[in-house]
Amino acid sequence: MSTPSRPRPAGQVPAGSAPGVRKAAPLPPAGAEQPSPHPPDGSAGSPPNPLGGWSESILELDDALVVPPAESGTIQPCGVLERTGAFCRQAVTWRGRRAMMTPPPAPAGTPRKLPGRHLFAGQIWSHFGHFLAESLPRLWALDKLAEKPQSIVFIPKRPDQPRGFRRYQQEFFRLLGLDLELRILTEPTRVERLIVPGQGFGLGEIAAGTASFRAYMRRNFAPEVAAEGPPRLYLSRSRLGGLEGGIVLEGVLEANLADSGYETFHPQNAPLARQIARYRAAERIIGPDGSAFHLFGFVATDRQKAGIILRRNSGVYQNLATQIEGFSGNPPAVLRAVRADWIPEGKSRPGRYSFGQLDFENLRNQLAAEGFIEPACAWKIPRYQRIRRAMARISDQKGLFYRPLPAGSPRGGAAAAPAGPDGPTQAAGDAPRPVDRKQSG
Repeated sequence: MSTPSRPRPAGQVPAGSAPGVRKAAPLPPAGAEQPSPHPPDGSAGSPPNPLGGWSESILELDDALVVPPAESGTIQPCGVLERTGAFCRQAVTWRGRRAMMTPPPAPAGTPRKLPGRHLFAGQIWSHFGHFLAESLPRLWALDKLAEKPQSIVFIPKRPDQPRGFRRYQQEFFRLLGLDLELRILTEPTRVERLIVPGQGFGLGEIAAGTASFRAYMRRNFAPEVAAEGPPRLYLSRSRLGGLEGGIVLEGVLEANLADSGYETFHPQNAPLARQIARYRAAERIIGPDGSAFHLFGFVATDRQKAGIILRRNSGVYQNLATQIEGFSGNPPAVLRAVRADWIPEGKSRPGRYSFGQLDFENLRNQLAAEGFIEPACAWKIPRYQRIRRAMARISDQKGLFYRPLPAGSPRGGAAAAPAGPDGPTQAAGDAPRPVDRKQSG
């Protein structure tokens, strides 16, 4: 009986014929404390490092078993098992310091077989921002391989998500110039030869991107799309549907910025190519923290100045800021002016579905200090009663009950409204009051 071959970096001869092939240590059990990031050897099993290590390496496995998740969850048992049954740590997606995949149990029955040589790309997300951040990070290896794989294989993030690729995903892959077959493996599949690149991009420190990932995007992403659009651009969330959150009275902010020459742009209503054209043309680009800045980050240059307006008291913006600086070399301005987070009932902290109540005067002063608008421009500052009426309308539209969580208060706890002007109808020290969705007008 022949001895099973160990995985080896792509392009190298088998272990024993060349130095530098490292044995894989087991992952810590689920729930255990993860190791400190970036140990000296930069090995898989630690968070990916934008400066190198396993995030820049490529493995090729014989008879690898690709296992999709059997249940939904933030952290899921899924990924790649080597021929020996060992969990392939290089195939794990990391988010910050957390591994998002744990070793899956060996599947019952006989897995499907996929002959040939294929590239493992990780999990395919339906959510636009997570797709950009967590479904693309391994494609950089396509520029490094001497011979193209027969296809690119994904596994779903959620086992119940619709089959196939969404229209925007197909458009994105076309803009990348991918001419390979794309597959989503929805059941355990044994792949004759599987290429497993390191995670070259994502959320956390790796949002800066490795040198190989950034180079891949610069060479391949939408080179045919020319800059077209105004020099000043505001990325709006005011027309997003569903339960998505945003900024209270964002239309007032849009009108104020229009007086300073900013075009309001609704990215979700435009094809990706048009979004990219607008982003490449803009000299000044500002907007609430959100997925649109991930797409901008891929095409950002050092001649542009970006400003991220926080729409919630949260550290989520850090991934966007890290990406933009990593790709362009120019850190964005982070504009903090949230007075209160209006959060849905049952939530204890601001998140995806919350609405930020801004201190408009504070924001105007920050934008002027950063050079986005002229210092002498006059802004319309909405009164608090108008903010309450706006939240009542949002409550009716979304079918949710929202309550305000003033900035600086404990999660879910009541606190006084922060000091500072908020319009003559709100007395200093009075906490913003909840809005019942049955109230309207």
